[in-house]
Amino acid sequence: MNVHRNALGAATAESLSRAAPARDATLLPLTIAFGDYDRTRPLLDGRVVPAGIAPTYKTEWIGHFCTRPVYEEYDVAEMSMSWYLAARCRGEPVIALPVFPLRMPVHAYMFCRSDAPYTSPRDLAGKRIGVMLYRLTVNLWLRGIIQDHYGVKPEQMSWITSGPEGAEYVVPKSIDLTVNPGVEAENLLLSGEVDAIFLPEIPPLFESGDKRIRRLFPDAEGELESYYAKTGIVPITHTLVMGEALYHRSPWVAESMVHAFRAAQRAADQDSLQPKYFSFLAAAFMMERQRRIFGKELYQHGLAPNRHIIETFVRYANEQGYIDRRPEVDELFAENTLTL
Repeated sequence: MNVHRNALGAATAESLSRAAPARDATLLPLTIAFGDYDRTRPLLDGRVVPAGIAPTYKTEWIGHFCTRPVYEEYDVAEMSMSWYLAARCRGEPVIALPVFPLRMPVHAYMFCRSDAPYTSPRDLAGKRIGVMLYRLTVNLWLRGIIQDHYGVKPEQMSWITSGPEGAEYVVPKSIDLTVNPGVEAENLLLSGEVDAIFLPEIPPLFESGDKRIRRLFPDAEGELESYYAKTGIVPITHTLVMGEALYHRSPWVAESMVHAFRAAQRAADQDSLQPKYFSFLAAAFMMERQRRIFGKELYQHGLAPNRHIIETFVRYANEQGYIDRRPEVDELFAENTLTL
């Protein structure tokens, strides 16, 4: 135990970025799961190594972190923010670290038919919305934003899902929801059974250029930028978690992981300054514009720069019936990471 703590205490930002050491008895072997993002690639390729840890990495399809209690499968894992919050408030043995591997421009994930007259969520009052699952974190954010900024409550829309919710989530009784098992939201939209769809991924029809489907907002990017200017929020959808048993045995692991993900983010940010590495011809312009609008460090880890985002998320989760009380933000994260 002391060997691991000493390894962490002696670690600096530079030592966290050294090449992966050979495994030995002084390193704690851990299985760590997350998506294969640009910001996690420095961990995968060994440019960044968590101090005191001999990691075995498992990369998963992002959706898997929304459909399974990953803290029961892995020592440390990425997890859906909404599922984690509900699990934590139910007293399940899991604790989050202030590491946020996925943020989403959720304004881009609302779609309607191209011949529909809708141009804003204000137009969706009284309308039918197709979703994969009601409980998904993207939908929680969208419903909260729509209520706060466009004046339409979830109860003012009806919802059609394609399967059971899972994660012990119970849809509030005030919500008009129909389960249509196995039917894709895109098909519901094209057949006219729903008026709009909210999805966690860009629908294949839209990606393929199908002219029958479009984004709800005529200028979704502009709406996101306006929202960010007002709130300072780019919605966090995933966090990093570990089982409480491991945390109580080896609390230093939480600190090591925060430092490692920060070092990986710095490496990824440095990579992004070299647009020639990307397959997008407009990469230079895209990165310059993003830094100008959202700042140079969009993916900041740690609680301080993200507290207002988590507070908003907790409020939305309570208002939408995911949790029956509003915990303090500090309750949700490992105590020894709160000031990192």
